[in-house]
Amino acid sequence: MGWTYKRAGVDLDLHHEMHSYAIKSIRQLANKLGVRINEGAFTRFLDLNGFGLTLHVDGVGTKSLIAWATRRFRVLGWDCVIGNTNDIACDNAKPLAVVDYIALRDNDVDAVRGVIDGVLEALSRVGAVLLGGESAIMPDLVNGIDVVCAVLGIRNGPTEDVRVGDVVVGVSSGGLHMNGYTLARKVLLSRYKLDVQVCGEELADALLKPTADYGKLLLELYSSRLIRKAVHITGGAFTKLRRVLGPGQGLYLEAPEPPCLFQEIQRVGGVGWDEMYRVFNMGVGLALFVNPEHVEEVLKVINRWSINSWILGRVVEDEGGVLRIRLWNGLEVRI
Repeated sequence: MGWTYKRAGVDLDLHHEMHSYAIKSIRQLANKLGVRINEGAFTRFLDLNGFGLTLHVDGVGTKSLIAWATRRFRVLGWDCVIGNTNDIACDNAKPLAVVDYIALRDNDVDAVRGVIDGVLEALSRVGAVLLGGESAIMPDLVNGIDVVCAVLGIRNGPTEDVRVGDVVVGVSSGGLHMNGYTLARKVLLSRYKLDVQVCGEELADALLKPTADYGKLLLELYSSRLIRKAVHITGGAFTKLRRVLGPGQGLYLEAPEPPCLFQEIQRVGGVGWDEMYRVFNMGVGLALFVNPEHVEEVLKVINRWSINSWILGRVVEDEGGVLRIRLWNGLEVRI
């Protein structure tokens, strides 16, 4: 029996149900208070004296278990910040400030220092300040370390609606980033130890690669009016692309061959290809929705940032909002 995310302990359908309840509650409370919220694909904005402000939160997840086992904590602070700033940049917002939360099994000063150093490194890169945070020692609740950040951001301007015929440009990832680690750990650590060479590098190094920073690239593309929307391929993987589709729109994608580590997860775990594209970024960290007239310029801009990119697919007419993905090996999946 092949591995699935559900078998590993994460039921994406129930996760979606939880998200739906949360979104419904957010909207009900805003209506009750008479507060207008502008919805983006990844965050929501409050209007304050003509400025669109957002407060966005995300955590590093079970990647922290690999960091805990190897005593390499700096990447947790980096990922915590960059995962959030990538998200808000997809809605054309830049970060202003961050607060962090570190939960630990015990008083591990080195772990906290490592996380904070990673947070400061990322904030120096994105140009935001650290306003504060919280640490909690909870030996009866936490068996290791958990890291969460919240970012305050300001919107530069609105984004455009996606249209049928738009081109989808894929931007390369730097590895698994922050998602799918529950499944990746179950599969890979059932066969390999962290110090073993897998796909030409030590497995721990492969699993602890930092999340790629797309923030300033996205803000440049938006300010130049070269893209309509952007999607950060995180939890839920390619299903995230539905967030920007309008009624009657679907996607046809031609996926490039994924990096070796993703293929190793699929092979060792017997994971279905459709499941792989629901869980992992498969080497595509970002998807940009582009007017066909601007595709060449978008690719040039991305190249100036020394990031790999390619034409991934297009927006098509589809009443069911289906995502069809033609794989490099000739198979096709629908998610």
